[in-house]
Amino acid sequence: MSDEVARLIGSINLDPDPAHGDLTPAVHALVRIGLPALPAIMQLLEAEDKYTRLRAQRVLEGVTRAWVRDRTPAAPLTRSDAHAWMKLWQENGAFDWEADAATRARAISLWRAWLARVGS
Repeated sequence: MSDEVARLIGSINLDPDPAHGDLTPAVHALVRIGLPALPAIMQLLEAEDKYTRLRAQRVLEGVTRAWVRDRTPAAPLTRSDAHAWMKLWQENGAFDWEADAATRARAISLWRAWLARVGS
């Protein structure tokens, strides 16, 4: 884990947007970093604090949406990238920060396996 990712992980709950409490400067920065940030995010998806899990989920969503968008051919007047992302999300357990611990653990395991396949 890079020093920058470690710093952002440590500040993921700082300065939430007043209109969107699930978003913080660290969430946005981790999404911009992309796949290299995801191994550290996997740990946060297991956090006891529900808001940490929520923000980690937002990073996972943002990174994987960008990953899919970069790999989905553009189709005018369609949302093919959104459909492709939703399929990926469902195939990997549809992580939900509010789900019970066992359900979250299954999804995290699937996302870790996905990350191992696509690389970071």
